[in-house]
Amino acid sequence: MSPTSGNGELNYYKAAKEFMEDSFAAVNNQLTPLHLEKTADWILKLSPQADSAMLIAAVTHDIERAFREDLVYQKMFSSENAFQDRAFLDYHQQRSARIIIEFLKTLDYPAPLCDKVYHLVAHHETGGDPGTDLLKDADSLSFFQTNVDLFVTVKTRESSPEKVKSKFDWMFARISDPTAREICRPLYNSALTRLACLEE
Repeated sequence: MSPTSGNGELNYYKAAKEFMEDSFAAVNNQLTPLHLEKTADWILKLSPQADSAMLIAAVTHDIERAFREDLVYQKMFSSENAFQDRAFLDYHQQRSARIIIEFLKTLDYPAPLCDKVYHLVAHHETGGDPGTDLLKDADSLSFFQTNVDLFVTVKTRESSPEKVKSKFDWMFARISDPTAREICRPLYNSALTRLACLEE
């Protein structure tokens, strides 16, 4: 969504961003909003003409973490596939999609755009079409910018260094766009170096 987009679309985006910020502030989570905002920034770098639906999806795609169900996360951390557990990924994507759509409906956001936001958020981990692949790639770029410290210092204890490395590998390997992959490569390599330092 360029700066010249209609004020209506911009207002919807601002409202969704504010909803995201307020939701995470209520649970004292400062890191996830940064990740979500950086994801939206990457969307605009990769696709400058992205519409409001894409940017709303970018800035809210992890919204369910503000309404976290701890038992679900504990089960994920202890599972064999941990961060790539398919049941958890489906839960995370679909619950985030439902939460943001319920909010957008209170704004009378146009139904076709609601459908697009739902589709994007509900598939942001796995992609499968140009829109969800774009969001997935931006998510990975932002992840390596904002979340590596959390995973190296905290998630290695909640799960294991091996599972965190698997997460890093997966977040890089899933990038679809060759340009985005090359932009991300030094961030990925830096993350692996930090993780390797734990074993020394």
